[in-house]
Amino acid sequence: MSKVDLTSRNVPNQAPKWLGTYGKYLYPKLATYLNKSNKILRADEYLIQQYCSAYDIYRKSYDELIKHGIQQSIYKTSLSPVDGSVVSKDFQGYKKNPAYNMMSDSLSKMNQIGKELGLSPKARSQLMDLKSIDNDDKSIGQSLKKFFE
Repeated sequence: MSKVDLTSRNVPNQAPKWLGTYGKYLYPKLATYLNKSNKILRADEYLIQQYCSAYDIYRKSYDELIKHGIQQSIYKTSLSPVDGSVVSKDFQGYKKNPAYNMMSDSLSKMNQIGKELGLSPKARSQLMDLKSIDNDDKSIGQSLKKFFE
């Protein structure tokens, strides 16, 4: 078993072994990127793992859609009561490939977690606003004091 450095503020750059292929590919890139900012802590590692896991499901679902299509044909098969042979195969319509829902769900999860990690332009700008608020503590304190007077 490998030792984990608990004194480090950064998340490890090595992906957990349990992540799928696509998640393992993304994890070190994402961890390296997030470790460059001062906004990520070791405690946020589980969010990165969840994000990479959702990405893995997204990519596998996407691959499934490419392979089998977005919709699938539905047929009703009628069998002969005498010998069990196929008498007819009637077209009933189409159904959505279940991989589409998996892909959509994982994309929603990625968007949600990505906002928490500051991976969207809006989330990054909000983090920058928080940083400028930290730098302007006196002016905020003064404005609050004026507001409550």
